[in-house]
Amino acid sequence: MRRRAILPHKDHPALLRARCKYARWELRERALYHRHRGLVEGVHGEAKTWHGLARAIRRGLANMQIQAFLTAAVINLKRLAGAVLMTLLSALAMGPAQGATRHQLAAPTS
Repeated sequence: MRRRAILPHKDHPALLRARCKYARWELRERALYHRHRGLVEGVHGEAKTWHGLARAIRRGLANMQIQAFLTAAVINLKRLAGAVLMTLLSALAMGPAQGATRHQLAAPTS
């Protein structure tokens, strides 16, 4: 069976720049990249699995870009909502002895 491969044009400038840059990486940079890649792949998987980024809704680069931006906004809002919820739960767990009392939270009356 014959192997198939996609061969980019030899003068493809972006690919050549990326290959040269990657070849100059040292051990520390490679370790940082591998750690970062593990974190990012989870977010990309979530976007594809749960938020419909696996398929384009409409044709065209501009429409796909809008879909990707909206998906990223949804994921960021989910993270923000989770952080706010955790902050509120931890404030409630502290109780009124360490947190603010009701009188401190109420608006001052004139």
